[in-house]
Amino acid sequence: MSAVRSLFVSCGEVSGDVYAAGFLRRLQEHEPALAGRVWGMMGPRAEAACPDLGNWPHWSYEELQIMGLGEALRALPRILRLRRAMVRAVMEAQPEAVVLIDSPDYHLPLASALRRAGYGGRIVSLIPPTVWAWRSGRTKALRRDFDLCLPLFSFEDRFLSERGVRSLWRAHPLASELRGYGAPEGLTRRIGGARAIALMPGSRRYDIKHHLDVLLGTAHILRDEGYLPVFSIAPGLAAPLADELRERTRGFETWDGEGRGLLVACRASVGVSGTVAVEAMALRRFMVVIYNVRPLTRLLLKALVRTPYISIPNCLTEAPVYPELLCGNAVPERIVKELRRYLEDPVLRAEVDGRLDRGREAMGTEDAADFWAECVIGLCAGRSGGLDG
Repeated sequence: MSAVRSLFVSCGEVSGDVYAAGFLRRLQEHEPALAGRVWGMMGPRAEAACPDLGNWPHWSYEELQIMGLGEALRALPRILRLRRAMVRAVMEAQPEAVVLIDSPDYHLPLASALRRAGYGGRIVSLIPPTVWAWRSGRTKALRRDFDLCLPLFSFEDRFLSERGVRSLWRAHPLASELRGYGAPEGLTRRIGGARAIALMPGSRRYDIKHHLDVLLGTAHILRDEGYLPVFSIAPGLAAPLADELRERTRGFETWDGEGRGLLVACRASVGVSGTVAVEAMALRRFMVVIYNVRPLTRLLLKALVRTPYISIPNCLTEAPVYPELLCGNAVPERIVKELRRYLEDPVLRAEVDGRLDRGREAMGTEDAADFWAECVIGLCAGRSGGLDG
């Protein structure tokens, strides 16, 4: 008999939806009886991995697509209602496990609310919060409310384990997923022999709003210098936002497919800090990482963040692999200057490419989604074998 008869899964953004989809596919390969018994809050990829949501309660991850403090305050009553609805649904259905993926500002309070309501099943944090970088006090909630954390990187696993959080790691999912990945044939034909540069404005409204003007300015300079700038339009964007992005980038090449396809097809890239930088590293592609925040947010980050880098690839290598241009430094002229340094200096390029290779090695080699599935099944079955190291 299956150890997992039903499963509640929640993700709140595009990257979490990608990880959820891989995990759910592997989970149902191990436990075919789960088909039609996985439910919760998902995006389009995770929903596609679930053959039948049926009459189970389910919500769209767009519920959490909130931009800025003002919108967050206005959305607070709705978010609290959403959390209460989820708690009621979980308590009524009593799934063997609750898997909460990324989005810690929503999922940590949800886990706490479930425990207060008396939920006694397993709660798993898939991609736990970056307590190693800031807000380390959250480790208390991870110890108290979660049975297991499944982080993306080995250094996160060590940090959590040293602080009494039950954590396991084998590999980053992109390590196996992008091994041998090639550019889509249609995109390769479109680019031809041009010196293409990928411009990645992100998949969240905040990121697009605060970085698109900078990327447009960069695109104009690149085009004047004989490069082919290509804007990524993330497949998971809400239709109105995707349409707005296409309108704003009119006159430039755009790519509506997976961002990883554009990354591997181009010589280098410029991207808003996030998962895309890890994808670029896994594909051995150079990136100039940018991030703009409001002045007050910048001061808070300086006071709270304990790591010198915001980009994960720079945390995995002995020296930074990607230049980071933050706030006032994220201007088109500086971005293009960093691209030129990499593209036109063969010595620097070889050094950076060597660091990229070492960063990729630090991502592991196993199938992470398969490991996650085995961990959740073992946890629900009460097995410790395979969950102790």
